[in-house]
Amino acid sequence: MKSKKTSIALLGSTGSIGVSSLSVIKKHQNSFSVNLLACNKNKLKILKQIKFFLPSYVIIKNNECYNFVKKKKFKKKILLFRNIQDFNNFCKKKKIKFDKVILGISSIAGLEYAMSFISKTKEMLIANKESIVCGGKFFLNSAKKLGCKIISVDSEHFCIANSIKNLDKNLIDKIYLTASGGPFLNKKVSEISRVEPKLALKHPKWKMGKKISIDSATMANKGLEIIEASYLFNLRPDQIKVKIHKESKVHSVIILKNGLIYLTAHDTSMKIPLENSLLNYKKVSEKKTFFIKKNTFSFSFDEINLKKFIMISLAYKALKLGQRACIFYNVINDFLVEKYLKKKIFFYEISSILNNVISNKKFKYYFKKKIKKISDIYETIAYAKIICKDF
Repeated sequence: MKSKKTSIALLGSTGSIGVSSLSVIKKHQNSFSVNLLACNKNKLKILKQIKFFLPSYVIIKNNECYNFVKKKKFKKKILLFRNIQDFNNFCKKKKIKFDKVILGISSIAGLEYAMSFISKTKEMLIANKESIVCGGKFFLNSAKKLGCKIISVDSEHFCIANSIKNLDKNLIDKIYLTASGGPFLNKKVSEISRVEPKLALKHPKWKMGKKISIDSATMANKGLEIIEASYLFNLRPDQIKVKIHKESKVHSVIILKNGLIYLTAHDTSMKIPLENSLLNYKKVSEKKTFFIKKNTFSFSFDEINLKKFIMISLAYKALKLGQRACIFYNVINDFLVEKYLKKKIFFYEISSILNNVISNKKFKYYFKKKIKKISDIYETIAYAKIICKDF
């Protein structure tokens, strides 16, 4: 008797996380069935994915891409939706559930999908840190009430979760996130203040999309991870630290009050957290490891070079100011990165403009207002976008 396949909904299927996820699923076709794909505008890639995986449902946000795919014929009936709202309306008529949902949609756009799909699955694998940063405790509590387990497949948070799952949480003294330092680790601030996007996009260790590559260069990516770790693991800001680790092998370090230190390491491949999360740590094929290679290696850690990265200190500041400040950090950074990639602002302006906003006393009381419902989150996002128009 054949065992039932695990049904998968993949949100952001044509992005780097989506492609990596499908690569893992392809290796284990007897274990998984891809029932839903969602993408934006990569029409040739989504067409290829649909033809191979034959999902029951496809959500395509971009009109041109949607119309392109709609004209094609497939081996089975596939229902196409123009947006998440149309799919949600369809779900009201039919109770549609997935065993696992993978959220790989980048930036703030992923939040709407995250909120929609926690009622449609038992388990959500999140590679979109913005959903947790903006959704905060409201999102995590909503998922818990609906019986949806949230798993971060960010390498750092995946490793933290793996290290502390059998620990008494009261034993945790500090948690360290590691950072490669990006392409400008050894550069002076004056050398990179007006650097071209093509240089900022050249990450020394990871292959990533444009937005996250710039976030890595400014260290906003690490700032978002600090906020994410605080929400996910219920940690105070002072319990979360960052160390530069150029080798990018160790992804988290847990310091316990009993003197023990746990380091969790893996190669620089997102397939490792993805495959382990999908297969519940069983029969994983992504076993290549730097450790068993015959060449020698060493680990280095330091915090000296962190001082020049303003985005890290701003993340701590936002956490202390409240969830609305964290949303501002996220939304305004997204906007500034887009402007930088279009060469409308200089590299240094990403952090300097955000610093001016987060530090502005006129927002002090606004940041203190509690997030009590989903409309509060979207209202804060909308307000942050209005502020962006001044830049």
